[in-house]
Amino acid sequence: MVWTVADGSRGRRWRAVTTHGDGRMEAALLVEAAPDGRLVKLELATGEGLLTLHPEGDPVRLHGNVVRASGIDHVSLPWSADHLLMVGASPMTAAVAVASGAVGVGVGEGAGVPVVEVGIDLRLRAATWRVARVAERRWRLLAADGGASLLLEVDAAGIPTAVRAESWPLEEGSRG
Repeated sequence: MVWTVADGSRGRRWRAVTTHGDGRMEAALLVEAAPDGRLVKLELATGEGLLTLHPEGDPVRLHGNVVRASGIDHVSLPWSADHLLMVGASPMTAAVAVASGAVGVGVGEGAGVPVVEVGIDLRLRAATWRVARVAERRWRLLAADGGASLLLEVDAAGIPTAVRAESWPLEEGSRG
């Protein structure tokens, strides 16, 4: 996995590319978050096609589309400030999830939260995940049905610490 994060006045932009063991690209991911941590947009490109998602409307729903060689599927799913969006066990989507404040649990506590899961096959699934805060900046995220899981540790800026990332301002002249 190669990934970066950029900060600017409009929020944070994460980009990642994952590859197979032989170097072929598996997926390219873009996640944008508002300054308060809320999800703004997700784009995912895989061998299956292209997925775009964003919260929108009143009441808020998660909208977007999946474009495949066979055609386009429109997406509209329930969404709220309590929802999280997870692409597999991606540290970027997990970092956005815990930064959003949707998981308001203290150290040593946990909660079940509604999640929209996105697979590399671009299939979406509503699920419940168990999110536990095991230390001030360390989280365990686990699909309640025994699916994907992730141990996430972030630095003071909310950047995952298990891997290195480059950071720069989104706008020229802003601090990064």
